[in-house]
Amino acid sequence: MKTFMVEIRLPYEPTQEFFSLIPAQRAMVIDLLMKRKFLSYTLAADRSKVWIVMVAESEADARVLLEKQPMDKYFGYLFTELMFHDMAGALFPSVSLN
Repeated sequence: MKTFMVEIRLPYEPTQEFFSLIPAQRAMVIDLLMKRKFLSYTLAADRSKVWIVMVAESEADARVLLEKQPMDKYFGYLFTELMFHDMAGALFPSVSLN
């Protein structure tokens, strides 16, 4: 499996249809995070871009998965293959005092 950073450019003036797709988009993102296909999903404060770190066999496979998103027709993608992706909290499990 390869790891990719995907930068998504969002529309400057979103339509009402775009906003109506947010719940379905969020549900799919949560599902892909739980399946570990997305490792992270980040929205810029100015809502101009989204960054996704994802795993796939190839960039083509990553594109196929991303094209299934409800908001795909509004997205422009830029792919960068990563050597590695480390995250705080992913290195050590949290300790429970219960």
